[in-house]
Parts: sequence; structure tokens; C-alpha cells
Amino acid sequence: MGKKQTLIALLIISIVVSIGLAYRFVSIYVWNQNPSKYYYKGNALYTEYDAFYYSYYAKAFNEGKYKPLKQDPLRFYPDKKATFPPVIFMISFLSAELSKLLHVSIQNLSVYMVPILAVLFVIPLVFYLMDLGYPIAAFSSSLTGVLSLIYIARTLIARLRPDCMNLFFPLTIGLFLYLSQFREPKKSYIYAILAGIFAQLYYWWYMHEGIILAFAIVYILSFGFIQKDSDSLFHIFNLKIYKKRWKEIVLFLISANPIILYMGIHNAIFLINVYLIDFFRPTMGAFPNVFVSIAEAARVNLHYLAQLTSGNFIVFLASLVGLVLFLMLNFRKFMVFIPVFFIGLMAFKGAERFAMYLAPFLGLGFGYLFDLLTKFKIKKFNSVKNILAVVIAIILTSLPLAPNVVIAEPKITPNLYADFVKLGQITPKSSVIWTWWDYGTAIEFLANRATFHDGQSQIYPKTYFIATSYSAASPQTAYNTISAISNIGNTGIEKMLKQKLSPQDIRDKIFSGQFNAPLKRPTYFAFTEDEIGKFGWINYFGTWDFRLKKGLFEPIGQFGNCKIDQNSKDTIICGTNQINIKKLYLQTLQSKIDINTLAIRDKHLKIISKDRGNLYIDVVYQKSSTINVYILQKQPFYSMFNQMFILRNYDPVYFRLVYDDFPTMVLYEVNTKPLE
Repeated sequence: MGKKQTLIALLIISIVVSIGLAYRFVSIYVWNQNPSKYYYKGNALYTEYDAFYYSYYAKAFNEGKYKPLKQDPLRFYPDKKATFPPVIFMISFLSAELSKLLHVSIQNLSVYMVPILAVLFVIPLVFYLMDLGYPIAAFSSSLTGVLSLIYIARTLIARLRPDCMNLFFPLTIGLFLYLSQFREPKKSYIYAILAGIFAQLYYWWYMHEGIILAFAIVYILSFGFIQKDSDSLFHIFNLKIYKKRWKEIVLFLISANPIILYMGIHNAIFLINVYLIDFFRPTMGAFPNVFVSIAEAARVNLHYLAQLTSGNFIVFLASLVGLVLFLMLNFRKFMVFIPVFFIGLMAFKGAERFAMYLAPFLGLGFGYLFDLLTKFKIKKFNSVKNILAVVIAIILTSLPLAPNVVIAEPKITPNLYADFVKLGQITPKSSVIWTWWDYGTAIEFLANRATFHDGQSQIYPKTYFIATSYSAASPQTAYNTISAISNIGNTGIEKMLKQKLSPQDIRDKIFSGQFNAPLKRPTYFAFTEDEIGKFGWINYFGTWDFRLKKGLFEPIGQFGNCKIDQNSKDTIICGTNQINIKKLYLQTLQSKIDINTLAIRDKHLKIISKDRGNLYIDVVYQKSSTINVYILQKQPFYSMFNQMFILRNYDPVYFRLVYDDFPTMVLYEVNTKPLE
């Protein structure tokens, strides 16, 4: 690449990086205008659940508690599956070291570190396309990648997770593999080594060895297409071709670390099973598949995919056309990028999370159309035509992406943050917290307490049984479930599955108390405010019918801004809706609906029932004089989640209320054994 092309590349990189940072840092201005919403005691609130996971490891590393391959004392109790990774994640290591060096908290560091790292992928992408001679594609692909809605949303401030460099590393590996194939021997050896080094760094960053193995396989096979000796496809099996370039291949494999490549075999099988085979099945193994409830794992249609990537459906279609043309005319020089490109293609079959890998390639395709246009010579008007092509490409790429200003929103409120800190103060150090998985690592990080599952271990059968404790109508069933899992864990469940017991048989044994034993460690059942919105899915898993392979999706509705009618104390007004607590009916703009059962939670609990209709309502008076109203069906109304959390109605034989900060958090101690 000549000096002129290098200067153009640097100009494109500078422009796109600046724009990418500006779009992400706009959130900082908003946050600083309202610090009470976005900070807790000066620490930024994370905008991603997994951020607590990587912060937890950073904190453990700083405190000298990180023990590679040793049992993690706070995760996945009581099983011994959760061990510290063999090497601390690079993102955790950087967070730990930089927070000490700069004297800032890990949380506040993530506000700036994540956006800066997120835009670095532009560098290898632009240099690759400029080397091919496609400057417009270089701009369009990098801008589309940086400003695509999906990538912005996944690389916002305080979103500490590997997404922020999951484009940089594979694109850098691809760039160096490409250069090793199309440069003179001495330089090609250096590039092959650099590709291997970045492959090791990618493993350190993401720890998905299967992707690195895919790069190795594609790299080796790609020489069969580059060093063609015939028009037949069978030439790729000609060993003479590979002998010519054996040095580059060996140098890459050695520098990438053969151990990592070997580990990649098992990881590749795992990734294929999880993301291609089980991802959208109703069950994962024998138990319900929680992936169907995760927003980022949801299927997307083409129009939505266009919105997430190109920003416009017509631009999206044009990008696909351009991408096909690019692949047809440049396939040999693109082959080494196939692993990351394939991940992007999974967005068509799989989940929206994969769209971030697709966006840069769509931008490449769109820009390539204009690069092709500049190749056609038109006498006298050639310069004008090229300038117009550049200007139009910039406008059509930028306009659909321009509205993608996303203000980062925390995944935890300041009140819940404070309650998790409080949780670590009011419970013994040996305590274990029974709660839904979303805030598992938040509790491990903020409260320094063990949990039964978290966002990195929710795919196991244990998650199903935790869900049943929320959905169960019987406190004894909920207690038996907690006792059983505390004593046999996921290990015991898997052992019974190997003994050919059906999931339903296992469930029946657990529900009946066959595995009950005194709890070995203090155990607490924690309910949090976010679970009201998530209850539909929690209940879906908790009421799972193994024969029908589905559960009851029964979300809990909520009325806001409720107050007592000044003219009638028997009427509660919630916007345009009115609830008569004496005559038991709900009056909406359209109709009058009978209430079957009304629960009123003030200082005491009062339940009124007329046994008519299918509507159940909770009216909860707050200390702040506000009124919360919840709309339910029969099954959710009698669930432990509603009874113990919303109504604070519990059985002291099994549980003891120890902390009530409804609706933020309610905490119960689980009795070591049922009281006589």
C-alpha cells in the first residue's frame, strides 16, 4: 500500500473513530446532568448484567483471591463446576490494573475504556480494504460497523463485556493472515507470526478457542484456492500446494499455541451445540431452554435486521447485492475472514447478538458498489463521476445511521445497588443467595456472597428448579426445592438423568422432599424489583410441562400513578382506570371487569374474594404514600413470588423475613430445617 493510500486510510480511521466515540460519549453528558440516577456514591452503574461478572474477577484479582482452575467459592453453589478460568479474562485484567494505575473504580473506568476499545476494529478493517484498493468500502464498512444500532447498543459506556473488542481481534487476525498470503516470503512469515500472537490475545480476551481453530482450518485450506494448479476444485487436496507455503502455516500454528487449537475442538462442539442446535429449541437437554427468554438471543426478521445494521432496508438490500459481488470477485483474498463473517451470517438464522458481526460486512458491500462505479472510465467526466460516487456513498451510508444516538441506561438502580451492598452487611459471610440468575454476579461482586446460579451458569437444570420456587403455590414445595438443590445440586440432578430418571420423576422427588436435609450454610431467598417484569418468563419455566414442552407465560401487569379518589375512599384511581375495593370491580375506558380476589397490603394483609371472574389484583401501599397496583391471573396470584415478594405473605415454618425494602428487594432467611 502506497503513501497516498496510507494517508487516506489514516484519514478514514480518524474520522470514523471520532464519530464512534462522539456517539458513545454523549451518554456521559446525560449522566452527569442526573447523577442520582446513573451513579451510586460516585460509582457509575453498569449498563450490562455481565459487567458484574468481569468486575467480579477484576476485584478478585486485585484482592489476591483469583486462583486459576481452583473452585470459585461464590459461584454455582453447591456444585464444583464453577472454577476460575485458567487465565483471567483480559478485560478483567485490564480493568484491575488500570483502575489501580489511574486510581479510579472499575465501574468508572468502564465508562471510558469500553467505547475507546470498541472503535479500534476500524484500524484492521480499513487497512485491509485499502490494501485491496477499495477506499469507499473502507469508509462505509467502518462507519456502518461503528454506528450500527446493534454495535452501539452493545458497546455503550459502562458496558463492561468482551463485545467491545470482539470485532477488533478477529479482524486483526484476518488482516495478518491475508498479508501472510499475499506478501513476499520474509514479510509473510512475520505476518503469520503476528496473526498467531493476536490469536492468543483473542483467546485471552474471549476464551472461545473454537473460533481460533476455525481461523486455523480456513487459513490452511485457503492456500488451496490461492495456489491453484487446475480449474478443478479437487486441487485443494493436492499436498504439493501446501508444501509451498508450509512455513507460514507452521509459524501461525505454533504462534497461535497448539494447546489452544486443541482446546478449540471441544469448544467448537460446545458452540455448535449451543448456538446452532439448541439455541431456539424449547428444551436444552431435558429441561427448558432459558435462551428463549433472553432478549439478545431473540430471532430477528429482515426488516429489524436492517434496522440493527445498515439502518435502512433499501440500503440493507443494496449492501447484500454489493457483498455478493465483492465475494464473487475477491473470494480468494477474503477467505481468511470467513470465521468472523460466518458468525455475522448467523444473524439470519440465529439471534440479534450476531448482527454486530454482520454490520461491517454489509457496509463493505454497500461501499463496494460505489468502488465498482469508480472503476468505470468516462471520458472528460471521470473525475466528476468519482467525486459524486464518494459523496453519494458517504451520504447514503451516514443518513440511515445518523439517528442511532443511544443513551446508556443502567441495568441496576441506585436503590438496588445499595440493597446488594446491604445484603453483604446483614448476612453471614458463609451465606448463599437463592435468586434469579440476572443479578447473580452482581450479588457476588457487590455483596461478596455466594449464589446458586448467575448469568454464566443459567443453562443448567438448576435454573429450572429455581424458577419452580417462584411459581409454586405451596411454601413447602418451594422449601423442598431449595433444600434439595442445596444438598444434591446440579450434580445430583445430572446423576439421576444418567440413571435414566425422567425430568418429571426428578421434579416429583424434589417437590415431595425426598432429598431434604438440614441446610449446610445460611441460605437466603432474595426477590428484586426487576423480577416483576421478568416473572412471565420465570413462571413459564417454573410451570414447565415436560409432555407439552411449554409452560404458562403469565406476566404480572402493573398500574402506575395510583391514588385514592378524594370523593370515595373505596376507589383507587390509576390514570384512566378505577378500582372499587369494596364492590370488587375494575373500571376501564372500555368495560367494567369483576375482580375475583383483591389483596390489600398496607401494614397488614387483607384479602377479599367473591370467587367470580378471572381477575386478581394486588394493592400495595408504600411508605412514601404511593400505591402500587398489580394485575394477575389466578396461578401467578398464588405463586410464592406474589405471596412472598409483593404481598409479604409467607409461612414462618419455612422462611423468616429479614429485610423488607419493597419494591427494591425483599429478603427471607430459609430455615435450616422446617420449624416444628
